[in-house]
Amino acid sequence: MFSFSMPEGNEPMHVHVRRGGGYAKFWLEPLELDYAKGLKTKEIVRAEVIITENIEIIRRK
Repeated sequence: MFSFSMPEGNEPMHVHVRRGGGYAKFWLEPLELDYAKGLKTKEIVRAEVIITENIEIIRRK
């Protein structure tokens, strides 16, 4: 599951990713992993690929 957050205070736009009991947070500009816990490396990489493939749609929303 992905959730998107607009800038709040001083935080830039970012995406939260959840799967099972794990989660991660990616900054969008530039695309960068902020943190991850309880996700396998493969899941983090897959999330980054999905975000990259849809980055323009995410930015427009």
